[in-house]
Amino acid sequence: MKNRFYITITDVEGSKHYNFHQIIKKIILYFILFLIGVFVLGALSIKFLLFELEDIQEKRDKIENEYNLMVEKNMDLTNDIKMKTDELILISDKIEDLEGIVGIESSINEPKKSLEERVDLASITGAQKRTVLQIIPNGKPLREMHVTSHYGVRTHPLTKRRETHPGIDLRAGIGTPVFATADGVVDYVTRGYSGGYGNMVKVTHAFGFKTIYAHLDKLKVSKGDFVKKGDIIATSGNSGLSSGPHLHYEIRFIGVHLDPKPFIDWNLKNYTAIFEKEKTIKWQSLLTTVNRIMEIQAPLSLQREQKSMGK
Repeated sequence: MKNRFYITITDVEGSKHYNFHQIIKKIILYFILFLIGVFVLGALSIKFLLFELEDIQEKRDKIENEYNLMVEKNMDLTNDIKMKTDELILISDKIEDLEGIVGIESSINEPKKSLEERVDLASITGAQKRTVLQIIPNGKPLREMHVTSHYGVRTHPLTKRRETHPGIDLRAGIGTPVFATADGVVDYVTRGYSGGYGNMVKVTHAFGFKTIYAHLDKLKVSKGDFVKKGDIIATSGNSGLSSGPHLHYEIRFIGVHLDPKPFIDWNLKNYTAIFEKEKTIKWQSLLTTVNRIMEIQAPLSLQREQKSMGK
C-alpha cells in the first residue's frame, strides 16, 4: 500500500476514490517538470533571439547610415570630378594654343610604342580633337536614345532567324528628326523596301567612314548633298522590314561593320576611350594625317587673315 497513493473526488453524488501506483506519480511529476523546463528554455531562447535581432537591427541601421553617407560623398566627388574635368579641358586647350603660339611642336613620327604612348593627349590640341569629332561619326543620331536592339548576333524579331545585326536599333516615333553624326556627302538615297532597310540614307565621311540610317519616313537630303554634323537628314519611320517605328543606325569603315555604341558615346571628355574599344582602325595614322592637314591649313588661314587686315 505504501507504493500507492489515492485521489478522492467528491461531488453532490458522492465521493470517488482513485489510487495510483507511486511510479505513475513520478512519471506525472517528471512530465510536469519537463514541460516547465521546455517552457523556461523556450522563453530564454526567445529572449536571446529578440536580443540578437535587436543587435542586428542596430548594425543594419548603422550600415545603412554609413552607406547613405558614402553615397552622398560619392555624389559630391563625382560632381567635383566633372567640374575638374571641364576645367582641365579648358586649361588644356589654353596651354595647347599657347604652345602653338610659341612654336612648341609635338613629335608624332616616333618609333612604334604602346597605344597610350602613341595616342598622347599632350600632342593633340583641342582644335585637333574637335576637328576629328567633326569629320568622323560620333554622338547621337537622335536627341533621345533608347536602344531596342544592340549590334551583334541576335534573333530577328520578324524572321525569327539567328543572324548578325550590323547596327543598332533606336526607338523613335514616326517623324522624329534624324541627325548626321559627322560632316560628309550623301552618296545613296533610296525609297521603298531596299532589302528590308526601307527608306534609307547613306552618308560618306572622311577617311573611309560611312553611316547608314534606315527604316526612315521622310528624306530631307538628296544624293550628292554635303551635310554637316548635326544637320537633319531625315525623319524616323517604319518602312522596310520593321517590327515597329525605330531608327536603324550603322557605322562602316572601308566596308567593315563597326559597333556604333562606342562611337555614340565618344566625345571630348572621353576622347581616348574609342582608341581602346575599336582597335580595327589605325588611329595613330589617322590622327597623324589630321594633324598634317591642320598644319597645312594653319599657314593658309594666317595668310588670309593678314591679307584681310592689309585691306
